[in-house]
Amino acid sequence: MSYEVELLALAVIFYLYDSSALLFTNEAILTCDSTGRWSAATGRAGFVFAGRSLCMLNPFTPHRPSFRLSWDFDGLDSASNDLSWSARTQEFKRLAPMTLIAGFALFVLLPLGMFTPLGAYAVVPAVLLLYGSTFLALFQLWRRRSLVALDGRRFWGLAFECVACPPFAVNLIRRITLAYRVTEPVPLAAVRLLDADGWIRLNEHCISCLDKAMQLVAEHSDEQRSLEAQKQRLRALVSRT
Repeated sequence: MSYEVELLALAVIFYLYDSSALLFTNEAILTCDSTGRWSAATGRAGFVFAGRSLCMLNPFTPHRPSFRLSWDFDGLDSASNDLSWSARTQEFKRLAPMTLIAGFALFVLLPLGMFTPLGAYAVVPAVLLLYGSTFLALFQLWRRRSLVALDGRRFWGLAFECVACPPFAVNLIRRITLAYRVTEPVPLAAVRLLDADGWIRLNEHCISCLDKAMQLVAEHSDEQRSLEAQKQRLRALVSRT
């Protein structure tokens, strides 16, 4: 293979790697689209690594904020949860156009210059658009870093990653939101944010996870009774939606 093919393949591999996550059985990823509609993603059942399953996010929507949530099988206490995290999606609308421009420059315009007679007529604009949009996005992020829970050290580390590896710049929004710590349990957030069909599907996944956990504990034990109580709470949440 020529170095152009190898370079493009490497960029795609890094991008797909950055668009995926390994989730424990009690974790899910909630994603918000441009209309404010939420969807949920869980790990693939057929792939398990170190007790976690692979979750591949849509590679064509890097501009959508995606948050990783978990929940404790022992309880669904919502008294001390911060619900403001879901409103932070509005903070990333300014960055969305820049990440899309970076993606277009990296995966469309740059290959046109590398594999067609356009040559430098496409490569030079691709590089300018790619790094111009990246630096503009980082500048916007620097101005609003307190709103997206980024201190100076984390910001400069993120900036270095995006400049050194352009596929990470395309995934800038996901890199920030997936690292954001959300305390609200998955089921409670799903009831609040997902539509009825989405919540029912996620609820079935949660009940399946509880069933698998019950198989690992002693029969008639306190752990089994606690897990069974959580199943009943999940069913009760469904009946209220």
